[in-house]
Amino acid sequence: MENLISSTSNPYVKHLKKLQTSRKYRETSGSFVLEGERPVKDMLSYGITPIKLILSEKHPSLSYKCETLRMTDNVMKYISDTESPQGIMAEVEIPKSSLSDISPETVPFVLFSDGISDPGNLGTIIRTLDAVSHSAIVLGTGTVDLYNPKTVRSTMSSLFNVPSFVAYDNKKALVTLKKMGYKILGTRMENAENYTRTDFSEPVVVIMGSEAFGISRVTADMCDGFVKIPIDGKIESLNVAVAAAIISYEALRKRKKQ
Repeated sequence: MENLISSTSNPYVKHLKKLQTSRKYRETSGSFVLEGERPVKDMLSYGITPIKLILSEKHPSLSYKCETLRMTDNVMKYISDTESPQGIMAEVEIPKSSLSDISPETVPFVLFSDGISDPGNLGTIIRTLDAVSHSAIVLGTGTVDLYNPKTVRSTMSSLFNVPSFVAYDNKKALVTLKKMGYKILGTRMENAENYTRTDFSEPVVVIMGSEAFGISRVTADMCDGFVKIPIDGKIESLNVAVAAAIISYEALRKRKKQ
């Protein structure tokens, strides 16, 4: 059996704990913690080699060629972001990516997150993009970290299937996407076209803002047009993940009609 780590004072345990709690530390280290039976096994099935595989003392061994560490249940619970750890986690390298990795021909639909701060919403959006395929996401300023433990869990492994990019300057990122040949559409209710009438046949970037504030002035100024989902009831706005799903599937439907 692998050497058993039994102390929360262990340097590597402290490293994992910090990866779970600090976005800045994740960015500096270039890695994150993936935990849970299904997410880790999905990752391994996709051919991704983790930096380290971490198992509890009683978890069955996995026949996978990477460094494996064993930890006591108490240490696993200390590291875990969940109330009931499943005894398996991995340290995984954050992929290095740039917008040049995609093209309008292969990825005709890009969702641009303009300040979506809820991990559950972001994770659900990424799962939707995985379902419609041929899609990517740009994480604009003010967006929750993709590698936040709650976001990672809510993607249900879809973060490995959907190309993702961090925009440290929203305007520069949108300028780049325009030059690549994407049409830029913002979502809002005022002076916007009904999403059912919108032409999604050409490569498009759809900007989704937070429910509280919508899209920012900076991103709105970059838009070639605006799209809305009409609301007949008394609520002021749809949940952003629901709105993203509606628009993503409408875009897919219209691409398939070509």
